[in-house]
Amino acid sequence: MHWQGFVAARITALAAFGTAVTVLTGCLADTSGTAGPVPGRELTRAEERRLEQAEHLLIQRCMARKGFEYRVWPQVDADTDRAFRYRVVQDDIAWAREHGYGEQLRRAFFKMKKHNERLAAQNALTPVQRERYTTALLGSPGTPMLVVRLPSGGTVRSPNGGCSGTARTQLYGDAKAYFEADRVATDLVAAYLPKVMRDPRYTAALQAWAGCMRKETGSAYADPEAARADVRKRAKGLSASRAHEIEVEVAVAEATCAYRTPLRSTLTGLDREYGAPLRERYADAITTSNRLKLAALRRADDLALGT
Repeated sequence: MHWQGFVAARITALAAFGTAVTVLTGCLADTSGTAGPVPGRELTRAEERRLEQAEHLLIQRCMARKGFEYRVWPQVDADTDRAFRYRVVQDDIAWAREHGYGEQLRRAFFKMKKHNERLAAQNALTPVQRERYTTALLGSPGTPMLVVRLPSGGTVRSPNGGCSGTARTQLYGDAKAYFEADRVATDLVAAYLPKVMRDPRYTAALQAWAGCMRKETGSAYADPEAARADVRKRAKGLSASRAHEIEVEVAVAEATCAYRTPLRSTLTGLDREYGAPLRERYADAITTSNRLKLAALRRADDLALGT
């Protein structure tokens, strides 16, 4: 698949599942220390993670009332969270110097998930018990679905029953309004990204970046995904430490070249240019999503205090 198509498909998939997607580059500030609530503002990633944890706690309590054990996974740290946030180009040199592309962080996460007690408990259930567990968690087969059409095309569905639906309603109040607004708001990048990547200003900046990468690494990379694919290929069969060294070397070069060439600034400018009309068009969805999340955050804080 051509890189432009790959990136667009990747971001569409991430947005559809509610996964965090960095706009176009990796340099987004986490303003978790911001003093006081700002009406209508976007949540920081730290706040988003608090919401996710609160939702799982509500599910856990609901499942316990139905006689099932539901273990809440440990909350991931900021670096692990960032390792799963897709970006078109790595542009944080300091982060790349320590984590490369985040492969070690992702591997540690999946190792933790593989040995997670919740999954072990579910796997120990009999087929009949597992069916009852799924019904308690998601609702019966006839449970109404939340459905939303994404700006980038396609449709996302989610069951709105069982303890998952109950938790979503408790946290956000209007589960339907939240689901529809949030999925639309998080999909906007996927909707305008293809235009960004077809823009001659972007392709010219990408060529300059590729020239820089040849000087920095001695390898010909047409785009950042080619660099990352090469790292994965070269890392096969190597020790973890040596594979990480290669990953860091290329990731640092990618970030360095993003600054030395017009690529980073071009992406930032094109993001504003192509994103602004869509953000204006879907302003109601963005506002609703932010409003419901901020209200949910207050409920999540109460939940954490046991109130």
